[in-house]
Amino acid sequence: MTKNTMTAADWNAKHKPGTWVLVMLDDGKIWNTKTRSEAWELGHGQPVVMLEGKSGGYDLSRVTADS
Repeated sequence: MTKNTMTAADWNAKHKPGTWVLVMLDDGKIWNTKTRSEAWELGHGQPVVMLEGKSGGYDLSRVTADS
């Protein structure tokens, strides 16, 4: 799994809500789920996206589209 460095706009141009993704969790495990929103940037510029099974935005640097 490679680290995602996309902006929210880049992510949204390529991926719609409902996209299957692989997510690196805090404990290093990889989790397979779907996005449930478009990505957006927090006030300090960090791009995040909402995921099924998680609350709030999740850091896009830990999210990779499962192709």
